[in-house]
Amino acid sequence: MTTAVWLAIAVGALIIAGLAFYAGTLLMRLQQQRRQQLQQAARLQQQQAEKALYLRDSIILICKAMREEQCELSEGALRLWVLLDHLVPERTPDPQTTYPGLFQMYQVVKDMPTHQARKAQAKSLTRQQDKVRLQAEQDFKQPILADVAALLQRFQPQ
Repeated sequence: MTTAVWLAIAVGALIIAGLAFYAGTLLMRLQQQRRQQLQQAARLQQQQAEKALYLRDSIILICKAMREEQCELSEGALRLWVLLDHLVPERTPDPQTTYPGLFQMYQVVKDMPTHQARKAQAKSLTRQQDKVRLQAEQDFKQPILADVAALLQRFQPQ
């Protein structure tokens, strides 16, 4: 064999070795990406589980406070409705039909200002809104308490 043939074989072997090394590097990167994706999925799943647990614990706490009259019904209904809204995958059954007392109370107070906005408005308007809110609390007390009991039954561990 001539030198040209040996040179061609050597160059071919180097090219094959280089391609094999490159393929191995790509395969290693792919495996690393898959591991990272699995870890990311596991972290996301853990975060979702922690969020769901936090929401459930918050719902239970607010329901107990409402039942024991440590929290006004209007405030509790507003807070519970927001928490129920965050339980997106568990929105079945529909909260509007399942918890009508909370829904009705939420409809009354959802647009009323809170915190600084409440302090900044005219006192006469605040008194008028309080009158509406307190009347709604009185009107919807029994349906709200029934909804609170249903929520406690649904979310409280047995």
